[in-house]
Amino acid sequence: MKNGIKIRKAKVGDTILFKRKNNNWSGTVFLVRDNSVLVHISEQAAMHLNYETVSTVVRHDNYDVISHNV
Repeated sequence: MKNGIKIRKAKVGDTILFKRKNNNWSGTVFLVRDNSVLVHISEQAAMHLNYETVSTVVRHDNYDVISHNV
């Protein structure tokens, strides 16, 4: 729940927007868990964030769905 508004969980294939290191990043969900989603991010985002892989975990409360997988 964000600001009292119930937010729909992302589904596999959805694109989400999340914040890391004071920047907004987008990625595509490839796995949904109980409390979080696993997301593919761009190689540029991974390099900027100093990640070794192009995947990250985002808690359900910490993202917005910006496009749905149809």
